[in-house]
Amino acid sequence: MITPRFEVSQNDEFVIIKVRISNIRFSAKAIEMVADDDKFIFSLPPYYLRLRFSGSIVDDERARAEFVPNEESILIRMPKLTKGEVFSDLDLPAKLLARIENTEKKRPMIEEVGETVNLNSLAQEAEDFDWEVEQVEQQQASLVPQFFYGFNNQYSNMMEVSLSNGNDINELSNPDKMDPDERINERLIKENLKFDPEYYANEYLTQKYFPQESNVKQVLCWENPIRIQHKNHSEIEFSTEEQERMMDLPRKSYLVDNVRPLYYTIVCLLYGYLYELRQNEGELTVESSWTVGKLVPQLCCLDAQLIQSNNKTETNMLRVIALTMARRSLCYPLIRNFELVTAVWEDVYCTLRCGSKAVLKALLACRELFRFHDIYYIYCKIWLDDLCSWTLNNASDTVLRNLGHELRKTVAEIKKQEIVFEKILAEDSEELEFVNLTDIEELAEISYSESNAASS
Repeated sequence: MITPRFEVSQNDEFVIIKVRISNIRFSAKAIEMVADDDKFIFSLPPYYLRLRFSGSIVDDERARAEFVPNEESILIRMPKLTKGEVFSDLDLPAKLLARIENTEKKRPMIEEVGETVNLNSLAQEAEDFDWEVEQVEQQQASLVPQFFYGFNNQYSNMMEVSLSNGNDINELSNPDKMDPDERINERLIKENLKFDPEYYANEYLTQKYFPQESNVKQVLCWENPIRIQHKNHSEIEFSTEEQERMMDLPRKSYLVDNVRPLYYTIVCLLYGYLYELRQNEGELTVESSWTVGKLVPQLCCLDAQLIQSNNKTETNMLRVIALTMARRSLCYPLIRNFELVTAVWEDVYCTLRCGSKAVLKALLACRELFRFHDIYYIYCKIWLDDLCSWTLNNASDTVLRNLGHELRKTVAEIKKQEIVFEKILAEDSEELEFVNLTDIEELAEISYSESNAASS
């Protein structure tokens, strides 16, 4: 059976379903429709559609179905059980596709008598979501080690073909055979090697003393539309193309024991995508997939852990994320500027505060950068397809908004002195030295002053 394309809308009295059919002959007798509480079933061979709504519908004398020939569609009006009730998520067709296992939660084999679920307590739990670094007991090494990565650590041995085809987003020497701590170590080493103090100093001085030669101010002044939507509390709307992309997402249930790494990955992907969007003032280029891939550690380094398991000093994962993304932003993109980093975090904040629909919209756009790429498509397979589907069906508005609030506070506390790299600074030395952004800016100022003095 084929799941047809469809659109759903509503008014006070009806749910209106437009089912698109094409190039088939049929008779009215072949159409079957069933309304069962919150479930709607449409059948017209070879098409079959089953939807589940947030409210109840009824099949009575008011129900109507008519063929619209110029649109090759059947327009169905199903009455609401409660007139005036507002059904949610009608603009998310993929979420309406009914799956029994998603809606009918299995009861535990042993259930406490009198146990009740307090929705208020669940909401409070979401608001108080803990973003501290988890203290996880190290597992004993396996005799036959297995290395997993990607969404919910459910993928392995999938990078080889991509690497053989020239995957230049990847930064790991042997991605299919490295454990999480090894990935982090190699990521940190590569960041230290890639960071160019002279590049950063030149950008800093150009912006400060020769603004006419720098486009940083212009980039900083560009207003991301999500900021306007956040400011005006506008409803997030999906285009027909975006709805079709949602229909192509995996339709499966996810058993996720720990959702925190998924939310952390969402933050990093939002940052990478919004950085590229701001860097190009709202446009995307053929290089955008590379830039986003390089910025996001979960992609280029398969690093969803972000902090080494033996690290006992950092306690705030949001701080770890903020520092990690700042470091990468000063190593890989064309524009490497601390003020730009801060501006992008504000874009991320506005996106998170707009809720799961805004987040999903950005993730879908990010996914498109990789989906049809001959080499980079692997990141859709191991991360983006599943993450978009999980966000559509499982991400909590409350958690995302709280995450945005906590992230904004954390980012505001990050200082230039805390963004540190290990570099060999002296030409006649091989000794690594710690250098932070403030040090580089001070050295650049001294060099600029000496240069001016010498030329005057």
